[in-house]
Amino acid sequence: MIDRARIDLGKHIVGTLEKGGRTFEMLLDPEQAWKAKKYIREEINRRLKEGKEQSRLTPQEVMEDSNIPLELIFESFIVFEDLRRGKKATDGDMVAIFNTTDGREIAAHILIEGDIQWTKAQREEEREKKLKQIINIISKNAINPQNNKPHPPERIEKAIEQAKIKIDLMKSAEEQVDDIVKQIRTLLPIKMEQVEMAIKIPNTFTAKGYNIVAQYAHIKEEEWQRDGSWVAKITFPAGLQMELLDKINKLTHGRVQTKLL
Repeated sequence: MIDRARIDLGKHIVGTLEKGGRTFEMLLDPEQAWKAKKYIREEINRRLKEGKEQSRLTPQEVMEDSNIPLELIFESFIVFEDLRRGKKATDGDMVAIFNTTDGREIAAHILIEGDIQWTKAQREEEREKKLKQIINIISKNAINPQNNKPHPPERIEKAIEQAKIKIDLMKSAEEQVDDIVKQIRTLLPIKMEQVEMAIKIPNTFTAKGYNIVAQYAHIKEEEWQRDGSWVAKITFPAGLQMELLDKINKLTHGRVQTKLL
């Protein structure tokens, strides 16, 4: 009977982190968590634009940041293995994965890395935001090959709706554009203006640089050099060229090498 019991979540939502074959869950306030995740996302984007080596926030930074009030975000700092059944995580599991049993520190990990079950209203808000970004990118970079004129944003939105395309809330708009254009091509004559470029990133910046390039471009060919540098041939929408080069230049302090093909 105890195993079948369920905790009433009320207005709270669950944050889950699966790591090392173990599951950790905590209870969050949806509005406070939503604000915190937005702030964290903005902070990561700011660091990327500034070319910071470490763009991701650490648990310690989260715990110390006054803009991320963990006491308001989390209903408590009790860590569960299965929250709905009221089964708490063991100290052994917490130490094995996080090297601590401190609920605040584990809460920070869940906020950074975990999967949070957002409310329907929050999912819809994020979908609308991503959809507008995607439509904006396509309308600026795509043309109708029949007359070489751009498609109005309204026409692109209608095609996305007709194709019943699912917007991925966890991916950036840039990452989804190419796939969405392929899907609406059956409904709309459309062609993306593409740029093909060769790029070489020094070994010191390859990890961050690769992630930035992968967000904006399709990697056609790639090769790791003996000195650890990364060389690739990439294609991406023409309208994203300046933004991509700006981010890569800031990251590498101008040491990136590029050539239009």
